[in-house]
Amino acid sequence: MTDLPFNVVDAIVLLLLGLAVWNGYRVGFVATAYSLASWVLAVAAAIAFAGPAATVVEALVHLPKPVAATVGFFVVIVLAEMLFSIAGYLAIRPIVALIRRTPINPLDRVLGMIPSAIRTLFVVAVAILAIEALPVSSDIKAQVDTSRTGRAVSDQLAAYQPQIAAITATLGGSPLLVTKLGEDDTQKLDLPDDLDLAPDPVAERQLFDLVNEERTQRGLAALVWDDRLVPVARAHSQEMFKLKYFSHQSPVAGSPFDRLKAANITYTRAGENLAYAQSVAVAHRALMDSPGHRENILRPEFTRIGIGVINAGAYGRMVTQLFITP
Repeated sequence: MTDLPFNVVDAIVLLLLGLAVWNGYRVGFVATAYSLASWVLAVAAAIAFAGPAATVVEALVHLPKPVAATVGFFVVIVLAEMLFSIAGYLAIRPIVALIRRTPINPLDRVLGMIPSAIRTLFVVAVAILAIEALPVSSDIKAQVDTSRTGRAVSDQLAAYQPQIAAITATLGGSPLLVTKLGEDDTQKLDLPDDLDLAPDPVAERQLFDLVNEERTQRGLAALVWDDRLVPVARAHSQEMFKLKYFSHQSPVAGSPFDRLKAANITYTRAGENLAYAQSVAVAHRALMDSPGHRENILRPEFTRIGIGVINAGAYGRMVTQLFITP
């Protein structure tokens, strides 16, 4: 993994962990273990009831489906956690008071730091998932994406992306995951007409670093960034959002080779990777898990790359990677 700077997100997480350890010692193991269990149950409740909650949110606030699904999911978490906290206060408080008067009190306090820290990491992961899924400021997303904590959480989320995608589908959201298509295949996307689209140069550079990381780890030469390829790649990513399709074949500009020719870019070999995902980590993980995409990334003959990422907020990122050999 490419070394990332310690940024404000990492500092906040470190501060939260410190507070969690202190609070775990203050309230003890029984209380913090219950608190951790309540969070696990709250997430389970959110998975079970977020579908109806998303329907209610969409009807009341008129939010887009992916946003309504995400908001509904987190509303259920908050409500369930509040109910479990009230129940815990009533049920656990007498037990904690009893422990304070016994010889095991010091041990209870020390052990309390462990579930408290785990719960905080769990909350951080959920918060990062919310930032990735909701249309928050691109500056905030960039801070998360470029933090060590954000990268670690995103890598773990990427590993479970098929399960997350299945849950998203049950909530009525878009399948924000790379679609494995043949050269001439096309998939229609269920997207609104008024998407707020913007280039995402931060994501482009992150994907560039990840591609070269994969290559250099295997003894292959790093690819050189080619500015000429970027507008071609961005144009295709933007067109797929606007025309609501996912394919190597553009109904307007033709194949990747047609698009390169129209841009007066000469080459002896060329290849294209496409990804549709919410985060950089998920996109890269899915590309590496797809044999055809992986072959392009690790092909020794390719020497240059250009990446075009278009960000549609809650509707995810569209990625086009163009590889060439001059």
